[in-house]
Amino acid sequence: MGRDKIYVEVGKRKLHLSNLDKVLFPDDHIVKAEVIDYYLSLAPTILHHLKGRPLSFVRFPDGIQGEQFFQKNRPEWTPDWIEYIRLGRERKKEYIVAYEEATLVWLANLACLELHQIHSFHHYAEKPDYLVFDLDPPEGKNDFNEVKALAFALKEELENYDYHVFVKTTGGKGLHLLVPIEMQYTFDEGFAVAKKLAESFIKKHKNTTLHLNKAARKGRVLIDIFRNKPSQTIVSPYSLRGRDGAPASAPLTWDELQATTHPHEWNLQSVKIQTLERGDPWEAIRSWAVPLHTDKRTRAPGVDLKDNAKRKTPEQLVAYEARRDFSKTPEPYVPEDDGRSNRFVVQRHHASHLHYDLRLEHEGVLRSWALPRGLPPHPGVKRLAVQTEDHPLEYLSFEAEIPKGQYGGGMMWIFAAGRYEITKEKKNGFYFRLSGPQLNAEYRMHLMKGKEWLLERVDKPQHDYLQQPVKPMLANVLKKPPKGNFLYEVKWDGIRVLITLHEGELTIRSRNLNDITAQFPELNIPEEVFRVNNGVFDGEIVCLDKDGKAVFSKVIKRLMTKKELDIAHYAKKHPVHCYLFDVIYLDGRLLTGDPWLRRREWLADSFRKNTPYRLSEAIDDGEGLFAATQEMSVEGIMAKDLYGKYYPGKRSDSWFKIKVKHEIDAWIIGYTQGKGDRADTFGALHVAQKDSDSQWIYRGKVGTGFSDHLLQTLREVMDSQKAGKVPIAKNISDPGVWLTEPLPVELKYTELTKDGHFRDPVFQKLRQDFM
Repeated sequence: MGRDKIYVEVGKRKLHLSNLDKVLFPDDHIVKAEVIDYYLSLAPTILHHLKGRPLSFVRFPDGIQGEQFFQKNRPEWTPDWIEYIRLGRERKKEYIVAYEEATLVWLANLACLELHQIHSFHHYAEKPDYLVFDLDPPEGKNDFNEVKALAFALKEELENYDYHVFVKTTGGKGLHLLVPIEMQYTFDEGFAVAKKLAESFIKKHKNTTLHLNKAARKGRVLIDIFRNKPSQTIVSPYSLRGRDGAPASAPLTWDELQATTHPHEWNLQSVKIQTLERGDPWEAIRSWAVPLHTDKRTRAPGVDLKDNAKRKTPEQLVAYEARRDFSKTPEPYVPEDDGRSNRFVVQRHHASHLHYDLRLEHEGVLRSWALPRGLPPHPGVKRLAVQTEDHPLEYLSFEAEIPKGQYGGGMMWIFAAGRYEITKEKKNGFYFRLSGPQLNAEYRMHLMKGKEWLLERVDKPQHDYLQQPVKPMLANVLKKPPKGNFLYEVKWDGIRVLITLHEGELTIRSRNLNDITAQFPELNIPEEVFRVNNGVFDGEIVCLDKDGKAVFSKVIKRLMTKKELDIAHYAKKHPVHCYLFDVIYLDGRLLTGDPWLRRREWLADSFRKNTPYRLSEAIDDGEGLFAATQEMSVEGIMAKDLYGKYYPGKRSDSWFKIKVKHEIDAWIIGYTQGKGDRADTFGALHVAQKDSDSQWIYRGKVGTGFSDHLLQTLREVMDSQKAGKVPIAKNISDPGVWLTEPLPVELKYTELTKDGHFRDPVFQKLRQDFM
């Protein structure tokens, strides 16, 4: 490609990229195009941490083995659309501030492998939002286990002061521990606290030091707190490093850190794969911000409203009180201002109609908007937001059923909660960021007229579950129902599907992500079924007989039918139902981290009864349900952890399947040649049954249930016969040795496949009439 340029569009920007085949990591054969792809692929996650922060960077125009440049000032040729901020003593240094994916691509095209961030945001340049502790092992010492042990010890020390501690690799030999704090302190105040904490820590750990001088460290691990000084930086989360192996500064969970043997395990390839698969461990970091523990300023305690007959009513809450009878509703009375100022809550409210309420704390009350269609899921979707009366602060934790007949009567849940930040103010609106354990996103609120506002999402989610399908979670296997915090469901014998509802359009996908919507027209009625606007639902499509038992052969026939006239014919002849048992995305937020019991509650509330969709019933008697399924010849049951999370595409202990094994008599008609450990015996047994006319029906192969002794014994018994011809007219794909005198056996199996074969067969014994 040489110096040829190509032009690309990234968002609304047009960029020209050059020298894409230039090798930047020679020993790893990584070219510039791969670096650009890395930063673009992870741009939503990276921008979640970088957006609004002044950046410096390290350029490697000739690769990591060539000359490198640490740069703070933006280059003269920087496009006008890239924002910057002037910092420094005389405000002469112009730091780039990344607000768009295109900025990251432009930097990567300059071979800016490393991005380094200041510890504050553009509009709060003098107020850091975290403290950082840089654990740096000495030169020539590469004991990462020691660094890990110190990280865990420091985590415990900091948690004693009520800090929440996040960890990431540095891309070198060390680790960064970050503590999010409220943006109300100067850099000097933050540094003073970090210093006291570190001094206390090194007194207890003699293998650590605060000395920056390498000679003075004497083989000890440096706890570098001087990164907290004004104008200091750290390598940004997810930034690459200009070193062999293309390591990255990777945010980790503490379990991931424990399992890491070398920090360079986290590199360009692994960080990209892991982040796209499991998400961002630091996604909710801002919601954990707390005051410095040395801040002695008192805050008004919460008010016990039940015992307070003389409560104050701010002027803003007159309308709120006028609409409610507090002797009949569990909603909160008006509390006194407790001195906090930036909390938010989104509530899911099923009153006369299902809607959501957004509430932002402001001047002692909650400014409130009703969202008839929920939060916008991604950029390009706009939502009406109707401003309602201000609500009291106790609504931040209010979750209950408001009695019918009262204003807003119906169930109200907390859908998401945390902290918010106004990122930009406009004449007729504002931009704001919500940060919390359940939701982290940036929005724009624009006033149209009166009390009507327009709500838009402005940041792009790293993974858009509505437009980027995922595979369903799989269950582990148990032989009997587990006890503990479980509920139990019938294991439906049908087609596992994920159903996506996106702005009124419904798509049905199989577990292999094939679009099978057309085969089931009776299920494609979203307006009749769903109360929500967006969602991803997990379920099973079944055909039921007159006794309510799932008939697998009929639903498979439906799946395989592709012609339009045939689909219409079989939709009447073999109608289907879809049993829903989980929801993983709902009206603007991901639910995979919520407990299954909460997901199930919202699932039941999301669709109407008396449609082809049904809620898969769950009961607390696992042993009783399992016994009943054995009598009913059902495939088995599912055990679901009440508090289990959802792991798309993975097998998880959140769910267990317990299959019923049916006992049956059959005949050995032959066997396949063994390989490996079974080379001297056999691989599997060909088995069959006889029909009413004594004709053989082939039932497949059985390869499990044998001890070493039984393998040898069966082979000796079969060898005592002369080899015969295949006794079945049906073509059997696997070659075998056929018996002249079939042997009677007992087997266990779960069900018959569409081909009439035993599913999951297990050998039990030779029958007594043979013995």
